[in-house]
Amino acid sequence: MTKISKQIKLKAILEYHQGKFSKNQISRKYGINQTRFNLMCVAYEYFGPDFLLNPPKITSAFRIKIASWAIQNNASYSAVAAKFGYINVRQIQQWKEIYRTEGPNGLCLIQKGRKSTMTTKKKTNNKKVLSPTENRLKQLEAENLELRIKNKALKLLASMKQQTKKLPK
Repeated sequence: MTKISKQIKLKAILEYHQGKFSKNQISRKYGINQTRFNLMCVAYEYFGPDFLLNPPKITSAFRIKIASWAIQNNASYSAVAAKFGYINVRQIQQWKEIYRTEGPNGLCLIQKGRKSTMTTKKKTNNKKVLSPTENRLKQLEAENLELRIKNKALKLLASMKQQTKKLPK
């Protein structure tokens, strides 16, 4: 789906209002969804080009206002476009559903953007505060492990030297 600029949308609306073509012809000509173009025409009639150039700011109060009004009045999306100048059908649909299930507080909790699809391992800070004796014990265990590793490495090195001495030249 390609993004259509505001200028092209405005040009399409003006072309429709001049009466040159039907809504369906213009929406096909400019590649605009027919439903969306119908809503744009309705919003243009009530708000002029301002609804495209300066769209309403989406706040939790705005969401609540639209959802509650649309539910109370059993309003169509074109009625919402005429009253508020907002034409995003899918968002209005989601807001109405959230308003019905969770009430106005559900619309206040909506965060902008998509949810992250990447799974990240969350770091847990479950560090216990160790007593001085436990802390010393941990240090000694780490030192012991380090000395064992060094000891094995020295034995391996010594055995490699012995094997090279035994080989005839």
